[in-house]
Amino acid sequence: MAHPPLHERLNFDTARGQVLDADRRYVLLRADVLMGMFAFLPQPASSQALLALARSVATHGSDSVRAYDDSADPASLQLFDVVAQGASSLGWGVWDFELGRRSCRLKVRNSPFAAAFRKMRAPACAPIAGMMQAVCSHVWKQDCAAIELECSACAAQEPAPDEGLCLFEASAA
Repeated sequence: MAHPPLHERLNFDTARGQVLDADRRYVLLRADVLMGMFAFLPQPASSQALLALARSVATHGSDSVRAYDDSADPASLQLFDVVAQGASSLGWGVWDFELGRRSCRLKVRNSPFAAAFRKMRAPACAPIAGMMQAVCSHVWKQDCAAIELECSACAAQEPAPDEGLCLFEASAA
């Protein structure tokens, strides 16, 4: 069961003021508005809020992962492609998964979270780690942990547009 790209499935129901993919509601929000919230919080509250966002994405992103899974693909390998395509459709950067047996690496180019958080010089891509955790937990059928190993928001020099690279890793718990 192939899914059309997410951006083609989104229903912009302006009469009701909502954006839907089936029954999953999305919100369009500028990245700097979202990430700016963390800049206004003192430490450790800012780091705790980012972790809470990652947990929320892992929990609620699981609904999308289940909806996008293809029962004709028992190993769920195509799911990684569907999620990467969905990330691009939503403006979450360009995702490239590297799969192992019980581990996974993810390279993300042009993360909106890192780009909007650059002046903080701290890891910013908690939502991506949360979604990676949701996907890998679903595929491996057990809880996993996903972490951001490198964030372009921490780079000494600002990368050229579309070039910032963030690196993530997930492993089975």
